[in-house]
Amino acid sequence: MVSSLVLVPAGFIFSLLAFRLMANYFTPGLRTIPGPFWARLSDLWRFIDACKGKHEQTIARLHDQYGPVVRIGPKCISVADPAAIDLILGFKANLDKTDSVNPMINAHEGEYLPMLISAKDSKLHARLKRPIAGAYSLSTLLSLESVSDDCINKFMGRIREEFAAAGKRTCAIDRWLHFFTFDFIGQATFSKDFGFLDAGRDVNNMIGTLDLQFLYIGTVGAMPWIDNLLLKNPLLLALIKTPNHLVEFTAERIRNRLSGREKGHPGRQDFLSRFLDAQKQHPDVVTDIQLAAYANTNVLAASDTTAAALTAIIMCLLRRRDAYVKLQAEIDSRQLEFPVSYAVAQTLPYLDAVIKEALRFFPTTGIDLERKVGPARLVLPTGQTLPAGTIVGVNPWPVHRDESVFGEDADEFNPERWMRGDSETESGFNERVRNMQRAYMTFGYGPRACLGKHIAYMEIYKLIPTLLGLYDLTLAHPNRPLNTWTGVAVKILDLDVHILERKVTK
Repeated sequence: MVSSLVLVPAGFIFSLLAFRLMANYFTPGLRTIPGPFWARLSDLWRFIDACKGKHEQTIARLHDQYGPVVRIGPKCISVADPAAIDLILGFKANLDKTDSVNPMINAHEGEYLPMLISAKDSKLHARLKRPIAGAYSLSTLLSLESVSDDCINKFMGRIREEFAAAGKRTCAIDRWLHFFTFDFIGQATFSKDFGFLDAGRDVNNMIGTLDLQFLYIGTVGAMPWIDNLLLKNPLLLALIKTPNHLVEFTAERIRNRLSGREKGHPGRQDFLSRFLDAQKQHPDVVTDIQLAAYANTNVLAASDTTAAALTAIIMCLLRRRDAYVKLQAEIDSRQLEFPVSYAVAQTLPYLDAVIKEALRFFPTTGIDLERKVGPARLVLPTGQTLPAGTIVGVNPWPVHRDESVFGEDADEFNPERWMRGDSETESGFNERVRNMQRAYMTFGYGPRACLGKHIAYMEIYKLIPTLLGLYDLTLAHPNRPLNTWTGVAVKILDLDVHILERKVTK
């Protein structure tokens, strides 16, 4: 009798689960798209894969195995066809983001921050972006160059003190580049750095907190409903009003600015000043909580990805010594003043080729850029028709390895790819570069591309030639396999180098 009471409900639950899994497997419109068996049954497959921290490698491997269109979830499709990028991520498509962005939303004082990066609806995104778009214009970029110069000078000085003057002491360059980008965005946003370069360490575990948050986003984003049980749990928010102390740091900067305890730089406007101006001009959009969201997004999004990009460029150069020597010779031949100005850096053709190629070969975005198919459905260039509600994503890693666009050596780091060949006509070269740029997704694509990408490029184009102009870098462990971890960005870990100060005669 007792066993019957247990077996009957257990059998009923098992039947419901089996029915659900079968329904997932045979999702209409997606059943014939190839992919891993277990991925067809449940998003648990994606979640487990994300927890391993190598998602971009998994996606690249799946596309090698199954082709340009792969089913990676019951209702989730990964596309690695360059011809489909604009259909999915472009301005004309303007498809909404998916629930995978929900874990990006931070809480402050029990309220959710309406962050630009996590706005799913395209119209809402445009509404939130409009008041602050001018803050990321070219004129703003140029006004921040002095901030970049100050941070680069401090970075170079600290490198000299800690490593170049200490002989063979090993430098974890990936960590120090993170200190640099964090301090830069602190100065650019609040006219106050985080103190990482001065301390030479992760102050108050802020970088560690950011790493955990991005790990959370990358994993829970595969099964967004889990977020409601964890960080979006009302009970947790009732107990801990602001679970993230990075969010509290930005909130404190705003409170101190409004109260007069902290002031902006007297000679330039920082981002917070521009956000406060936007609040005066658009009070219906830029509420107090929206103001906090803008500032928080600036810090979270700008520091990690730029550090990852800088580390990737250094890694590529150190592993291709001929490219390193060629770039250093270009820098020396121009007899540059350091820090190198952004305008001058953009006139260095091999530097430009190295940066473009490194971020193609090792794109910093490791998660899929997902969109939700609208009511009109989506017809892919390969012929499949995706029904409304399908999650369709594009990951830069397999796209950037496409041989039809980037050549037969797409799996290799080759800066000459971006330079005109000896036998290549100018028109042929220009067309080849245009094709590559159409498939280039380093800072996103279309209307949702990274708003601060121009500022990131300024940091990159200035710091790389300054670093290589002043110092010689070599790998401390040249035979050590590359160690990476993917939360949102693909981060290179433990990139240890030896640094020697150069004696350059002008």
